[in-house]
Amino acid sequence: MELNLNQILRFRLTVQTMKDHWRTTLILTFLFSGMAALYSGMYPAFEEVMVDFSQSGSLDQFAFIPGYMDMATYVGFLNIEMYQIFWVLILGIIIGFIAASTIAKEIESKTIDILMSNPVSRTQIIIEKFLGLIPMVLVINFIAMFVLMLTTVAIGEELNFYYLFLTHLISIPYFLAIIGIGLFISTLFDEKMKASITTMAIVVSMFIFDSIAHLTEEVEFIGYFSLKNYFKPYDALKFGEIDGVGNA
Repeated sequence: MELNLNQILRFRLTVQTMKDHWRTTLILTFLFSGMAALYSGMYPAFEEVMVDFSQSGSLDQFAFIPGYMDMATYVGFLNIEMYQIFWVLILGIIIGFIAASTIAKEIESKTIDILMSNPVSRTQIIIEKFLGLIPMVLVINFIAMFVLMLTTVAIGEELNFYYLFLTHLISIPYFLAIIGIGLFISTLFDEKMKASITTMAIVVSMFIFDSIAHLTEEVEFIGYFSLKNYFKPYDALKFGEIDGVGNA
């Protein structure tokens, strides 16, 4: 059976996207694995300080962060210092930036014309670009998890590794959703920097919406416009609970 060009091109874009981002994947994996080791490793040195701070009655200033009342414990410390800010926000911004530049840079450099001259549909281009970014998320996500496990054992702290696995498991759809948003925004601009900045602004805005929703019940509804509302690392890390409904 003779293959046509469309069949030959299938998944070629996926492989090329993976190749284009392998250095970025390695750098981000090293960075976030290092931060996982740093945050978990420094807890023993800050434990007494965190206990004293939590007993001082000054925790209300962190009310916008889920699980803030538990910040003196190892799980609460990881939740505050790593997952709620560095993981959900910072990594989310970076992944959004990368995803948003994927299509826009093809348009900006005019290479999209060469790509479209082949018998490949626009839908196939988007899908394969999306698939090509998934390995980056998986590598960063699970290597950071294993580093956190090893550091936890090394410092002698207690942590439910199954709950930790659940936390990183539910990180996957969160980051994939950000990739989807980034790719959509990428199709709307002909300059990668404009697309990336717009996506970054969306990720930050969603973080702010969710934070405001945790401060008062009167505006709790705006949390539904945030992906973070459906991704709750504290509930998974502390209780092993997964809630896809959000703040009902």
